Amino acid sequence: MKHRVALAGAFAAVLVTAACGGGGSSSADSGSATTTTTTTTAAANADPVEWTGTFCEGVGPTIEGVMTLLKAMFEGGAEDPAVQKAALLDYSSKAGKSLTEAGEKLDDLGAPSAEAQELHDELVKFFSDSGRTLTEVNSELEALDPADPEFSTKLERLGGDQADPSKLQEQIKKLQDDPELGEAFKQAPQCVAMAETLKGLGG
Repeated sequence: MKHRVALAGAFAAVLVTAACGGGGSSSADSGSATTTTTTTTAAANADPVEWTGTFCEGVGPTIEGVMTLLKAMFEGGAEDPAVQKAALLDYSSKAGKSLTEAGEKLDDLGAPSAEAQELHDELVKFFSDSGRTLTEVNSELEALDPADPEFSTKLERLGGDQADPSKLQEQIKKLQDDPELGEAFKQAPQCVAMAETLKGLGG
């Protein structure tokens, strides 16, 4: 469980840094498969502000879920398996749904430009894969018994390295480094709201 809490904390820190305009250097991806995508998308002419807004809309519930999860853990939940399970179920359910839906919406929108097509495809795959992983984790977590002496050990096996925050950090940095999309990121209402929320949490 300590690993999960630490991972959630790192994930939250990545989001705070990125959404507040920091970006930072992305961590090395430790052995996870990098994507070569084969998505079929709409024409590369989506509105950049709408596109980045869809990105932030998908990430928003994940941020809120991470913060709620951390709050539950730091308020004694880390020592209470039943509280751990409830908090993680809430997080994986909301985050899995929002990431999956964001992947579908981005795919429907298409890339904002031909130059951004590769990044678009990476993000569609990232959202889709992350959403699917969290949905699977949610189902597996549902079956765990907090009273089981092996609960923490079994919990540790869920999700593998799919929740590695460096993956999202890398995608956000690519988005912010793109001249057109980086500017749109600052304009999209969903991204502005996300940044304000995180600043209020100390970002």
